[in-house]
Amino acid sequence: MINKFDPLGAEVSVISDLLKSGRPERAYKRATKAAKKWPKVPALPKLAGLCAVQQQKFKLAQTNFERAWHLDPGNQELIQNYGLSLVQGGDSEDALRFIDKIGTRAPLTPAQLYIRAMALLREREVEKALAAVEQVLKHQPTHLQAQCLKADILDELRQWDQAIDLLTALVEQNPQFHYGQLRLAKAHVGMGRIDQAVIHARAALDLAPDDPETLEFMATLPNLSREDRSKLKARISHALEGKRPTGRESAAVVHFAAASLARQDKDTADEMQHLFEAHGFLREDLKEWQSRNDKQCRKILAAPLPVAALGPRTDIPRPIFVIGLPRSGTTLVERILSAHSGVQGLGELASVHHWARKAHAQPSEWQAADKLADHYVEHLPNLTEGAVAFVDKAPGNYAYIGAIAQAFPNAVILNVERDPRDVALSMWRTHFGAAGLYFTHDLKWMAAEANRYRRYVLHWQNLLPGRIHNIGYEHLVSNLKDTVEDLARICDLQFQEAMLSPHDLPDAVKTASNLQVRQPISASSVGRWQSVADHFKPFVKALDADLWPNLKAL
Repeated sequence: MINKFDPLGAEVSVISDLLKSGRPERAYKRATKAAKKWPKVPALPKLAGLCAVQQQKFKLAQTNFERAWHLDPGNQELIQNYGLSLVQGGDSEDALRFIDKIGTRAPLTPAQLYIRAMALLREREVEKALAAVEQVLKHQPTHLQAQCLKADILDELRQWDQAIDLLTALVEQNPQFHYGQLRLAKAHVGMGRIDQAVIHARAALDLAPDDPETLEFMATLPNLSREDRSKLKARISHALEGKRPTGRESAAVVHFAAASLARQDKDTADEMQHLFEAHGFLREDLKEWQSRNDKQCRKILAAPLPVAALGPRTDIPRPIFVIGLPRSGTTLVERILSAHSGVQGLGELASVHHWARKAHAQPSEWQAADKLADHYVEHLPNLTEGAVAFVDKAPGNYAYIGAIAQAFPNAVILNVERDPRDVALSMWRTHFGAAGLYFTHDLKWMAAEANRYRRYVLHWQNLLPGRIHNIGYEHLVSNLKDTVEDLARICDLQFQEAMLSPHDLPDAVKTASNLQVRQPISASSVGRWQSVADHFKPFVKALDADLWPNLKAL
């Protein structure tokens, strides 16, 4: 019953009840309207921020939490809300500046240190992130999420066994901790231990049978029993037919789970329907990225090459950069090279993109090639003693090859080429969970990104003749030994037989290819797009024929 003598309290109560009952959109409208009526009450923008979080609109949450914090700057809950929304919204640098500002006024609380550790990990300041999370655990040794975050940091440090040991101890002591079970299952998949992954995925599903992330993860696992699949189908059907999961992201995740099961059942029509539903939820609020990336592409292609470094870095092994569209085979090429005894695979490093962001903000200070080299080397993970080369497999680096080539004159740059239609199908089937791959949520956007990729590569090849080596995926999987021998020659390596069996590598794989790369190399995926040709007409039509002249021959 509304209290006529306390209209503000009554309004806060109504909004809170709407939020608790799973109606965040309606709650948000009331909260923002009430905030205009009572502009100095921090509880109202705080509630609006919580509504936005529940809808997974983190940028909107940031705006409201910031407003609430300015109204009550000493409120610890608001500090945590605002800092966490910055990290969740992808603004980890801003989160660090905010938390460090709070730290100048008083010692950081464990909750604030936790946010700082999350932001540092996102910024690939891994050692600092580990120090911050260790401080959290020093004060709160039973902080379960902090222990999971420490496992994430250990993964980044390539200490995979230690991460699994930590997570195993965590779930042994806290068997009812759902996320711990799920996180351990994912860690086992990364190491190729599917049987162990299934055990903990089952435990996670029993603990939270309607959790979208658990449903999606388990649906991707091979070797599920008939009972597992039956239970999964029932839970996914319940989620889709009953009350829709809160938030577009959650709804999309359930559709991805349903698509995975449909694909295993070879029901292509059902799979495509669920994928169209999933991507439809995720493409909302991302339309501006398309024009933004087009502008960025034009700007980069119009800029002159930075002045080249005077010579190769003598303080690091030889860099090998592997570029290409996501799902084009870049992970496979990295694994082949990493199987060589003198080569260390480092996965997808973010250092080039971090430098590019700084160069955009402060061009006069950061755009020189030596600035990229210094920043890159400073943020390299620990390298194995005796390594003669390392591999950085960040596909999106194709936008910055000009700067990379100038910064590292001795770097090997490998461009993995694959039929864009097979690439598009693989991307369409993958839930990357990252706003940076916004284009994977729309067939025309994927074609636009494929066209941009080709423009970048052709541009760099014209400016830097001989620096970029094309590796054809189709030729690689069909002529393995010949292609691998060519790879070794290009990278100035002695061919080793182990390079033909990258699926035997014990290293963890944390990309979307984590299951495929555990299998022997085959050509089974070549031409797979033809099975969904009718569904992919918008993608094929939007490809620029001038950029893809050999498409009909692929």
